[in-house]
Amino acid sequence: MRFRNATLAITRMKLVAWIIRIVLFALLFVLALRNTADASLQLFFNAVWRAPLILILFVAFGLGAVAALASIAPGLMRQRMEVARLRRALGEAQKPLAAAAADRDGSKGVPYNVVGPKV
Repeated sequence: MRFRNATLAITRMKLVAWIIRIVLFALLFVLALRNTADASLQLFFNAVWRAPLILILFVAFGLGAVAALASIAPGLMRQRMEVARLRRALGEAQKPLAAAAADRDGSKGVPYNVVGPKV
């Protein structure tokens, strides 16, 4: 019963997420349709970029997203390297434990389901 309720909650959350996405898309689409007038962007060295306002807004948004991703990339890489190092250390720490358990059982690494005499 508990599993069914959790599945139902996840399905509802996915539905709400899709509704939010559709509403956001519709709002951005209407924004794009209403801002088609030409605008000029004054750049460095007296350069001027003339384009529809919505294009300038979308480019600014895209550059902001790229800058945000570039700012968090070093931290993510550092965390991934640390996780890989810890996994290697865990694997190396578990090897002696597995060998000690096999010695304690007296099987010397032979699986328990092998048919025949142990040599």
